Amino acid sequence: MNQINQTQPRHIPVLVDEVCTFLISDPSGTYVDGTFGLGGHTRALSSLLNPDATLIGIDQDRSALDQLSPDSIQQDLHLVCTNFENLSQVLKDLHIAKVDGILLDLGLNSFSLDDPERGFAFGLTGPLDMRFDRDNPLTAQRVVNGYSEKALADIIYRYGEERYSRRIARRIVQMRMDKPLTTSDELKEAVVRSVDRRFQNKSLARVFQAIRIEVNRELEVLETILQTALDVLSPQGRIAVISYHSLEDRMVKNFFRDRSMDVPLQPGMRDDEVRIPFLKRISKKPVIASDDEIAANPRARSAKLRVAERTNHAS
Repeated sequence: MNQINQTQPRHIPVLVDEVCTFLISDPSGTYVDGTFGLGGHTRALSSLLNPDATLIGIDQDRSALDQLSPDSIQQDLHLVCTNFENLSQVLKDLHIAKVDGILLDLGLNSFSLDDPERGFAFGLTGPLDMRFDRDNPLTAQRVVNGYSEKALADIIYRYGEERYSRRIARRIVQMRMDKPLTTSDELKEAVVRSVDRRFQNKSLARVFQAIRIEVNRELEVLETILQTALDVLSPQGRIAVISYHSLEDRMVKNFFRDRSMDVPLQPGMRDDEVRIPFLKRISKKPVIASDDEIAANPRARSAKLRVAERTNHAS
């Protein structure tokens, strides 16, 4: 039983009321927060669940989990430091076969984002790190200085959807010939020197996003956890995903659609080609933050919540 440490940095969970409304199907059930962060969503879920419910918090960042101190969350709370792609093993270790809800908030928590030493934000000076898991051997510095110009351009274009990806990659390679790029300021300089002043902030956000996705294998991991959800969710159990950029949202939308019961039968499809619907989409359109929430928490501006429910069909 745990309580969030009251001395921790302030963090406002995104779309928290909507998450609780959509996710809870059984107030005595088992719920997984796969991106625990500072525990804001878990704390909100706890306030609405019965004392005999079970909560599981997963996060790669040990420093975030270490913000907890004993007391107050009334349910059993299991905290596990690992990547949420390992959910199946986590549940096996806890001797839990099925869960009633899975939450994935794919954004960075404020604790990590505002820490210059983590290197996530181009507005802060710090080392080129960008790792969620500090034991991960691949850092942003290794990507920026070790990848070929073509590989860098491909990453920036694919994961950042940045139109000037080749120009930026060329500049990075030119700069690292003099000395390795080791700080967020140096990567920022490479971008700023490559694009028109009008587009600099957007390009910076895209490049930092792209490098971060590469370092943490974010899209690969998301694909794994979505598939895992089909195996571990109980019938009528739900998965709720909050995404913050189009690549993640598109992946979640397509996965929910392709495995839902409202996919129309295609002309000429044989009976043996018809897929069993494993999910029912609860929110066919993404749920977004209200104007009031955005005013209180600007980071909610780009958040999109999608929810799906496990059907009774066996996987």
